[in-house]
Amino acid sequence: NCHEYFLQHAHVSCSMLPAPLHGLGPPLTLTLPTTARGHSPCSTWGQSAVKLAIVLPALAVRPRLRHQAVFARQPVEKGVVSPAQLVPPGIIAPPYVAEPEKVRGWWNSRVQRKSPEDVECMRDAGSLAHAALDLAEGLIRPGITTEEMDKQLHEFMCDGGAYPSDLLYKGFPKSVMISINEVICHGIPDSRPLQDGDLVNVDVTLYKNGFHADTARTWICGKGDETGDRLVSATRDALNAAIAVCRAGAPMKSIGQAVSEIAERNNFGVVKSLVGHGIGEFFHGVPQVFHCRNSDNRKMEEGTTFTIEPVLTEGTADWVTRSDGWTVATSDGGRAAQFEHTLLITEGGCEVLT
Repeated sequence: NCHEYFLQHAHVSCSMLPAPLHGLGPPLTLTLPTTARGHSPCSTWGQSAVKLAIVLPALAVRPRLRHQAVFARQPVEKGVVSPAQLVPPGIIAPPYVAEPEKVRGWWNSRVQRKSPEDVECMRDAGSLAHAALDLAEGLIRPGITTEEMDKQLHEFMCDGGAYPSDLLYKGFPKSVMISINEVICHGIPDSRPLQDGDLVNVDVTLYKNGFHADTARTWICGKGDETGDRLVSATRDALNAAIAVCRAGAPMKSIGQAVSEIAERNNFGVVKSLVGHGIGEFFHGVPQVFHCRNSDNRKMEEGTTFTIEPVLTEGTADWVTRSDGWTVATSDGGRAAQFEHTLLITEGGCEVLT
């Protein structure tokens, strides 16, 4: 609690930064609010503040300054969004396309195990979703528009007998979500061409045989930079570390711990309030899956399916929603990366379905 109070209320200023540690270091000045000096509800505040002050140059100031950073990079310029693509006759759409209120249902309050037949259907959907991201990887190059990528991915999913789950989900106008640089998620494909060095997150969800599969990867378009490379690599590692702790009986909080350890080791932020989710014949349901440190002691249940989809940021993990009502971006302009898989929990571990 002291540490959280410190992060929220202490003012840290740096007049000179000649030291190492990526340019961050002493001399430093701390100014604590009056209420913190002997009046904090935590009786050990004074001792904790001293400890924090001692380690500040080497540790505590680094995440604080990362959270305060404002990046000079130009924000992603929004292009023109064309009308939604048509789905061929014979492709079965999820219920919410015809009845929008069916985005909610029993799956928002109850976790239900999948039958062996359900799992086979989800494996089939997951295999196609995986192949769609393989296609996306081959499309990424400077000059291609995200709208052209959306078009080709739409055709690929439909040719495979699947409905693009994003299309018309709560009114979303495209078939996939493509998020560039500081855009965390829910990016709407448009006429903007990809540029050399862009971080490109492609999130594919499809509906086949009555079940959804959800997966995402992030790539660097063309030649990247050292920080971007580290961010993408660390996010991939965070997802893999989270998958490794999944098994029947394991606490849900172990996922957030695994992700956070990777992020903290690399001095990256973790987006807290955008979570993984239950999935199956529904797109989003319980359980919610937190990627930050948390106290969720619920046990993972054999036969259940959910997504893990951590987002790591080079700056603050705080975010804003832009005027289109969908695009979620970091509040400081720092870049973000995301990786996602749909999992089946088994007795001895888990099966990655995507």
